[in-house]
Amino acid sequence: MNNELNPTPSFWQRLGRAFIKTLRFLLILAILAGIGAAVYYGTPYLYEKFILPVETNTTRLNEVESNQAAEVDQLAGQISGLQTRLSELEQRQTENAQTVAEVQGQVAALESAVNAHSAALQQLENIQASLDALTQTSAEHETLLVGGNSALADLQRQVTLSRAIELLSRARLYLSQSNFGLARQDVQAARDLLTDLQAGMAAEKAAALQGVIIRLDLALGNLPAFPVVAVDDVDIAWQLLVDSLPDLPAPEPVTATPTPAVDVTPTATPTPAVDVTPTATP
Repeated sequence: MNNELNPTPSFWQRLGRAFIKTLRFLLILAILAGIGAAVYYGTPYLYEKFILPVETNTTRLNEVESNQAAEVDQLAGQISGLQTRLSELEQRQTENAQTVAEVQGQVAALESAVNAHSAALQQLENIQASLDALTQTSAEHETLLVGGNSALADLQRQVTLSRAIELLSRARLYLSQSNFGLARQDVQAARDLLTDLQAGMAAEKAAALQGVIIRLDLALGNLPAFPVVAVDDVDIAWQLLVDSLPDLPAPEPVTATPTPAVDVTPTATPTPAVDVTPTATP
């Protein structure tokens, strides 16, 4: 009964079923192999095409950020250095402005001193002219005013000596201004005055003036090539003249017919102490 209801499969049926199962198994194996091959070969491809570019870009971004940070730090350092240099330049500009103002004040003082000496020289020249006019109009006092030892002659010597001192004082100022041409002219003029004055003086006074003339000759020989050496000789000559000014013989009292009063008192204008040392500019 049971055999009739469930007939035993035949050989070919069993073989077909076994073949179908084998095909299923092989199909499953093929699918698994395909999945494994896809994973094995697809993972490097995906890594190379997608993951590696992302990692590379990330690394490059990090490098760019590092470079940017370094450049920003370097730029900040350069800006700080420029600000420091700008502050130093502003400070130097302020110092230079102060130095220029000081130099302008010194130049103004020197010009004022030169003008004062020029005015004194003009006054002495006027006195000399007055003395010459007085000499021409004093024929009635010839016995008192004529001769190397007369009062007028002594007064003329004093005026000449004062003119020489003023010329040397102005020459010293010209030397401090590096105006060697005008300084040499004043030294030469003073030397000529002293040479003329020496001819009419006593032997001991002439010898004293000879030392001054020698110093002036040395100064003239050093101008304009060696002004630093010439300054010392001019200073020594000026000091010798100033020291010898009180030693000149004073005019003797004269009792005679009064003549018009002429102010012929020579005054040696002192040389103002002016600092003309140039200030070095950084």
